[in-house]
Amino acid sequence: MENIGTIRLETKRLNLRLLTPEDAQQMFDHWANDGKVTKYLNWKPYQTVKDVRNNLSEYQKNYIDVDYFFWGIEEKVSQQLIGTISASVADKTAKVAEVGYCIGQNWWCKGYTSEALEEVIAYLLEKNDFKRIEAIHDTDNTPSGKVMEKAGMSYEGTLRQRLVNNRGLVDGVYYAILKKDYISQKAQHQIYSFLNEANISYQLLEHKAVYTINEIDFDIPGISVKNLFLQGKDDFYLLILTEDKRAILKTIAQEVGERHLSFASEQKLSQLLHTTQGAVSPLGLLFDKEQKVQLIIDEQIPVRGKISFHPNRNDKTLIFDFKDFLTFLTKVNHPPKYINN
Repeated sequence: MENIGTIRLETKRLNLRLLTPEDAQQMFDHWANDGKVTKYLNWKPYQTVKDVRNNLSEYQKNYIDVDYFFWGIEEKVSQQLIGTISASVADKTAKVAEVGYCIGQNWWCKGYTSEALEEVIAYLLEKNDFKRIEAIHDTDNTPSGKVMEKAGMSYEGTLRQRLVNNRGLVDGVYYAILKKDYISQKAQHQIYSFLNEANISYQLLEHKAVYTINEIDFDIPGISVKNLFLQGKDDFYLLILTEDKRAILKTIAQEVGERHLSFASEQKLSQLLHTTQGAVSPLGLLFDKEQKVQLIIDEQIPVRGKISFHPNRNDKTLIFDFKDFLTFLTKVNHPPKYINN
């Protein structure tokens, strides 16, 4: 996949569009001449509309570059230009982009910035050749960190005296999102939508992130299980076992007609089930449209009572009646194979 540069994007309330020199007056009036807006940025407030227009003329020339990403944020209702959002290639080899944004004071605290950022992240990861999106903000600019969190980015650390802006040399707070994590976040919402539309009942339990069953120090109703994603010669298998049972891969391989089974790669896990290590779940079978993954259930797991799985995120658990879980499997066309491991 190659980058395709800046194209028009749209959200529920915003248009993200290419800028032209004709936008100079709005840009100057709405944010570019405001010292409060530029306080945490690395460029000074513009002094004249002419200066804004000249820069926009230069920016316009860059739109032919597939590695150039720069949008004006336009409010749909008023059709007013209210800010900008951009991305730059931070590391071509590692496929990293860094995002930045600013918005006029009149539109602060309305959720517009996170709405725009969420759309840009989706575009960069789905339509362009990036694996990681990162952003940095001044430690004093905590609202910017909240924007990043709301858009799905995770805090990674604070570097001392790392950032230079209009306040001088300051500490920088880093946030980022990886493509695989973006995919699992998106999958979570798709799982909820599917279950709700199919009228499949579940109970949602929110908790701290857990990566193994041994890290669970809170109560979850029903049988506790673990999920293993395995690979044979050509096929893939999702194995559900009771939490205390060891997976004997040789025996399981014989049951499914394979000479050998091994743990599948994280790349395949993301590609087929739209999840990550630590959040393996049969709910990810929703995305296995070509039925490349065979579901295997240990026959010692009770078919009555409760059973629970992550919705492709390891900080949440969905609790089902077993019969409702079987309904889900029927609707996604993944009948299970029961084995005695």
